[in-house]
Amino acid sequence: MEKQIIDGRIKFRHLQCFLAVAQHATLQKAAISLSISQPAVSKTIKELEEILKIRLFDRGRRGAEMTPEAEIFATYAEAAVQALQQAGNFMGSAGKLGNPVIRIGATPAMTVSFAPQALMLFRQRVPNIQVSILTGTTGYLMDQLREGEHDLVLCRHLDPEQMAGLSFEYLYADPLVVVVRPGHPLLSSPLAAEDEPRRYTSILPPKTSINRRAAAPLAMALNMGPLTDFVESLSISFGRTYTMSSDAIWFVPWGAVKLDVEQGALIKLSPPTNSKDESIGLMARSTGLMMRSNFAPSSETQLLIKAIRECALERRTEVF
Repeated sequence: MEKQIIDGRIKFRHLQCFLAVAQHATLQKAAISLSISQPAVSKTIKELEEILKIRLFDRGRRGAEMTPEAEIFATYAEAAVQALQQAGNFMGSAGKLGNPVIRIGATPAMTVSFAPQALMLFRQRVPNIQVSILTGTTGYLMDQLREGEHDLVLCRHLDPEQMAGLSFEYLYADPLVVVVRPGHPLLSSPLAAEDEPRRYTSILPPKTSINRRAAAPLAMALNMGPLTDFVESLSISFGRTYTMSSDAIWFVPWGAVKLDVEQGALIKLSPPTNSKDESIGLMARSTGLMMRSNFAPSSETQLLIKAIRECALERRTEVF
């Protein structure tokens, strides 16, 4: 029996477009992820169906669902695309000196404790890989990721419409907490509900931050009253120095001060045990791993992602 030869008309763009539709289950979202028009996606899929002589997707109210034949084809298409992209990455850097570099973006809070934990685990397994880390806001890092400046980003979750062309994998929830220096007056004489609120300067996330919405209910749970005297900052180093050097009260993501609290350099305030709402203050932002939707990680980057997932699993099992 004569072996069937792969049709030479199948191009890389056919496979890439097919996988995008398979992942997003709609032509519109696939088009956004590929930065092309929806008609172009439809035309490319139609070309591939004609070449393969099979129907790849059933289109209905639920979007584009893969046919059984497409499910089989997807396995081989994904392997082919990843192999070609990894080969391209390798050949592109073959003439360069030095080791490969994995480029990571991370928000300030995730840079403090989580990123070092994941990188230490990774480098125990892959010691000769260079890693570059850039810290910034989620919005800035996301723009840089789209432009190819990062391989992956550790950041908070955004609304789906803001993450077009990107994938987000949930890692863990990072609650907002309140910390003070050791010896702070509130530690020896906590505020009670009937007390006149004592005013201390608060260090708050900016008004545009998702964590800012959690600050007011957390302050009320701690009987602090309205927050009228405050400084706004996203800088972890500023908040840490200011809090340790004054009677300031710092509203900050737990991940940013986890090590300081564990080492006794900062003390976490807790709402009274008789608080009616035990969930107050635990309003948490979802943090995760963000990549370009069509990004094919190198074998080294896959090992780093594996280390990130392992550390995230450990973080999710912590009792807060």
